[in-house]
Amino acid sequence: MGLDLVIRGGTVVDGTGLPGYVADVAVRDGRIVKIGRVDGSAARTIDASGLTVTPGFIDVHTHYDVQLDWDPLATPSSWHGTTSVIAGNCGFTLAPAKPADVDWLAGMLSRVEGMSRKALGEGLKFAGGSFADYWRRFDGRLGVNVGSYVGHCAVRRFVMGDDASSRQATADEIAAMQELVRQAMRDGALGFSTSQIPIHVGEDGREVPSNHAGREEILALSSVLAEFERGALEIIPRSFASGYDDADRQLVLDMYRVSGRPVELNILVPTPDNPMGWDRTLQFAKEASAQGVRLHPQFTTNELGLHLKLSDTFIFDELPTWRNVLTLPEPQRSERLRDPAVRAKLSAEFDSPEGRAAAFSWDLLEVEAVCDERNRSWVGRTVTDMAAERGVSPLDAFLDCALAEDLETQWQTGLNEIGKQFIAHVVRSGINEPFVMAGSSDGGAHLSSFVGADYTTRLMTEWVPDPLTFEQAIWRLTGMPATVHALEGRGFLREGAWADILLLDRARLKVGDTRLARDFPAGTERYVVDAEGYAAVIVNGQVVLEDGRHTGALPGHVLRGA
Repeated sequence: MGLDLVIRGGTVVDGTGLPGYVADVAVRDGRIVKIGRVDGSAARTIDASGLTVTPGFIDVHTHYDVQLDWDPLATPSSWHGTTSVIAGNCGFTLAPAKPADVDWLAGMLSRVEGMSRKALGEGLKFAGGSFADYWRRFDGRLGVNVGSYVGHCAVRRFVMGDDASSRQATADEIAAMQELVRQAMRDGALGFSTSQIPIHVGEDGREVPSNHAGREEILALSSVLAEFERGALEIIPRSFASGYDDADRQLVLDMYRVSGRPVELNILVPTPDNPMGWDRTLQFAKEASAQGVRLHPQFTTNELGLHLKLSDTFIFDELPTWRNVLTLPEPQRSERLRDPAVRAKLSAEFDSPEGRAAAFSWDLLEVEAVCDERNRSWVGRTVTDMAAERGVSPLDAFLDCALAEDLETQWQTGLNEIGKQFIAHVVRSGINEPFVMAGSSDGGAHLSSFVGADYTTRLMTEWVPDPLTFEQAIWRLTGMPATVHALEGRGFLREGAWADILLLDRARLKVGDTRLARDFPAGTERYVVDAEGYAAVIVNGQVVLEDGRHTGALPGHVLRGA
């Protein structure tokens, strides 16, 4: 048959949710040509006895747009079985862009998505151009498959310049933005993304361009997808944490109405000021689904701990005084953090749960690493503990320690047992709803704050067999996202499909250690999480990772809408 690869004797779990079965899988020219008994030889044969053979996972919420310039494998997601990622979420892309705006957009990504400015400066190779220009650069240079939304912020900046961050658009400007979205869709964009949450601010401290868009503009840009009868929409409205107010619910429903395309919502997650907002979102999506409206909120299986430095963090951006101070350059930032009057305002905002998306407790916030070895004794101690020892308030202890190390002290915080139980309740509430998607790794973003790429492995190991069967978990990670995003030939193991395939050793499958790596441009840091049990990761018929080691193959495709 002239086969390139035969995988023999594995248990095939095909992405449909149906029970697994033992079969061979034959591959030629990047596609699956036979599933069943395969006779004859191939260029390579893999004995999969005792292994499970599944489709490669599809991560629908990433920000790998920039990282791909120096990391074609989109790590650590590929370590955890992800073979296709969707970038350009939350309204953030680098294209379309005028050459003079590339640095501004890079700065926005750095601030909003926690990407190192130094890494971007050294690693980003895009000098401006269209959506097509951006993605054409990656043809033949990828280890995974990558598709992307076109982001609202870049589109708005292209048309309105600096005014994009300060005012609503005119009718002519909206029409010009529509044409940019239309051209991006012609060039293969998988849809259109936007967001309006206040925590999203650029380097100048102003809310990002999409936050200044009115309802008319968002609907006009969403309507472009109706012309193509494909693609998806993604939105994080201003009220998402509270469960979508009436205006935002109507906006989302109207986005679906004018486009006829699925709408992805953000993760179901509790916040301090709205601990049950996630449930209201779930009920909203359930009611919409019953009416035939395709809304897809996401759940995440990660118990996300947070890491932060006051030299570079987004975590306090929803608190106005914190945001204003932490977006200042040095030395003004440190000067303001020393000012007693400023500290009083910081303390008041921190202690109030109102409008706070991230939960912090001085009892759980501890020193993870120090820059000055003389401060080694701080490591592992909580802010509360150090405050008591020094006889000062927790906020003063926190800021004094950070300032003593030029704001480079590394802090970490996690969830207490009650918090973990509540997150588990949130996941369990949505995990069996057929319209709720697994996702939100945020891969490529917030690299010095958290890592979520392990959600795939966690879903298979922590939520199987209760409440999901293994086959159901695989469908959540493969067939469902492929169907929602109309990814032709992806997400299922079937004859004629692209050969994105995983070989799993389920007995060994587990999440490995989270560690700090210094492997990005300019020697910058990021957190990564290791994986065990992935015997092979195959992309378009070629083995890309074997027992976690890169083979050197780069067979990934840019996923362009048909």
